[in-house]
Amino acid sequence: MTTDQAERLRRMAQTIDEARTGRVVAADVGEAPASRGDADRAPESTGKTSGGGGLREQPRLAHATAIVSGKGGVGKSNIAVNLAVALSSMGRRVVLFDADLGMANADVLSGVTPEATLEDVLRGRARLKDILLPGPGGFRLVPGSSGVAAMANLDGLQRRRILGQLSALDRVADHLLIDMGAGISSSVTTFAAAAHRALVVTTPEPTSITDGYGAIKSLIARGSTARIELLVNMAESLEEGGAVHRRVERVVERFLKVPLTHGGTIPRDPALPIAVRNRRPILLDAPWSPSAQAITRLARRIDGRLPLTDEPAGFAQPEPPRQGFFQRVARSLMGRRD
Repeated sequence: MTTDQAERLRRMAQTIDEARTGRVVAADVGEAPASRGDADRAPESTGKTSGGGGLREQPRLAHATAIVSGKGGVGKSNIAVNLAVALSSMGRRVVLFDADLGMANADVLSGVTPEATLEDVLRGRARLKDILLPGPGGFRLVPGSSGVAAMANLDGLQRRRILGQLSALDRVADHLLIDMGAGISSSVTTFAAAAHRALVVTTPEPTSITDGYGAIKSLIARGSTARIELLVNMAESLEEGGAVHRRVERVVERFLKVPLTHGGTIPRDPALPIAVRNRRPILLDAPWSPSAQAITRLARRIDGRLPLTDEPAGFAQPEPPRQGFFQRVARSLMGRRD
């Protein structure tokens, strides 16, 4: 074995071990401000310190929500950016990870221009803290690498190299939002299946509904334990959104044998394309608009501040995360399930 091969194996083993055990360095991402909403939450479980036998509060792990779609053009990235704004406005620490590594555009929708991206982290030209951007409304953005084909097809070593740094995000945020690439490729389902919640975005169009079902089917096939919710975007009315959910729900329960919660309905909104042209999230450009109000309600539900009215019988709210998102991704890449 050559010296270079030995060094590569050593680095791979170190990165996998860091992702598995959750050993992260907060300096890798910079210190996040304390959540203004911590008083609303129950205390986290505690464990013993390494010295003195005392007790200390364990770091809270971020709740990971993957925003997924079976096809492009359904408004997935817009929802991700505005959901980050809404959760931040509630005093939560939010990180938006633009994981659409082939066609990343969360930075464009946020009106920011990254000087470096995940590609620079992969190539060793920057660390994660160097590419984190302050997003509008208070969230932090990990920009993807738009149009770089190599980023959309990372090999195992490259994925693990990035995961070693990204795992720090699990401990410096309350909510981690992952804007996935459209479709059901292996890289998309691997990441989405490791999330604690998967929001599958569809529209009332028949092709979009079919592709949305395909995304749900792929998540289940991947062994996902995420809470899967169907979010209907660009609906003409709440009734139309509910009808789309019921249609997909019947098929999912019959063939996949899993519950499918209605994540909500976001109406078609003429104010949205104006906000996109302004490169501003609609929650900041037109907070009074119907779509902004619907996304705010979605954020309150994800944060546990509003009850779900259509819970399937026996389907409980998820418990606080016991393992970080990027730890779960690493385990999946190593062929292990939670």
